[in-house]
Amino acid sequence: MDARGVQARRDRVLREELTADRGVKKALEKFEHRASGWGFRHRRSLLAEAIRLNKRMAPAVSEALADCRERLGVDVPIEVYLEPKPVYSAFMSKGRTGPLILGLSSRLLEEFSPAELRFVLGHELGHALFDHLGIPMPITATIEDIGGTLVSRAVQLRLFVWCRAAEVSADRAGLLCAGDAETAATAFFKMSSGLSRPVIKTDLESFASQVESMASAPSASHEVRDDDDTLDCFSTHPYTPVRVRALLAFGKSQAFRERIGAGGGDLSLDDVEQIVERDLSLMEPSYLEDKGDDADKMRRALYCAGVSVAAAHDGISETELSALRALLGPKQAKVPEDLAAVRAELDKVLAEMAGFSLARRAQLVQHLTVIAGADGHVADEEYDEMARIAEALQVPAQIIDQTLAGSAAPMD
Repeated sequence: MDARGVQARRDRVLREELTADRGVKKALEKFEHRASGWGFRHRRSLLAEAIRLNKRMAPAVSEALADCRERLGVDVPIEVYLEPKPVYSAFMSKGRTGPLILGLSSRLLEEFSPAELRFVLGHELGHALFDHLGIPMPITATIEDIGGTLVSRAVQLRLFVWCRAAEVSADRAGLLCAGDAETAATAFFKMSSGLSRPVIKTDLESFASQVESMASAPSASHEVRDDDDTLDCFSTHPYTPVRVRALLAFGKSQAFRERIGAGGGDLSLDDVEQIVERDLSLMEPSYLEDKGDDADKMRRALYCAGVSVAAAHDGISETELSALRALLGPKQAKVPEDLAAVRAELDKVLAEMAGFSLARRAQLVQHLTVIAGADGHVADEEYDEMARIAEALQVPAQIIDQTLAGSAAPMD
């Protein structure tokens, strides 16, 4: 099976561009120097706190992993660890030396079917297959030297866009291992929601009906959506519906059918890429780079809101200010001399955004979580201020929780 040939085009193109970027190269060099020995310490902590699985202890896992490795052509050494966690979770990591590390939670092994498990294993192996671990995130986008971040603001934004495209590639690898689009989508939705099969099944069928209407013809990917459709892109997890649409569209493709030894397929791989790239574009923060009055208002709203959120607990920290600079640039992200004036302006700019699309308003709320979580912790006061701003923008407050959860693992 030629698994490498199904890498998402957006993932491949962005990866090539980012790898050639001078700032990214410097950031990776800096990380390599700073992370010396980190891989060994990570493995040591897993040996102390988790259970390393072998064929005798977990024959079903071993058999599924061997099958996925063969299907995808991943032949590098891998160690599998079982973590005692009450949530569905999985990860793949790579140290400077030694084997790849694959982690699975105990709840996932207890409640996933063999086919669902193969999707999860294939997804994680996909990150290794397409070398997504070669650009560790989010550290590459944020690592600094004495002069500030090594990666420019524009490239930082593209790095996070690439992360999302990389997940689409990994999902395709998972589907090749699961062999069935509905099983893979169910596994993915369970991972995202934390809900078990009896609750999820009906929701997935309803959700899939929206996917079918889009995937039925490539031209549908160019249609303008109304606010209700756009809001779907922020439910459950900001990127879950986009990834499920991409997954099921790939499941209908000729490329997928050929690779599992079946005939047919309603879509060419190029058709699928058009659908995927149209969906991913909804997540790209274009207003941070666009020109025009609306983009200026969005940036000013982000500055005022970001300052207000950052200052809600113990003042504006240097890490929060760095996050604001990463989004807006150093000239537009300065510590305000009059915080009260900024907060008064915030109420005004939020009111002016009433006519903006829901996608734009929700995107601004998402970016506030980047600032609030820059120091590794979101205080209650910061959360409350984000919720107040979301309410003023008529954006569902659950987007805050969903985005914080997603940003905690940008490459899972």
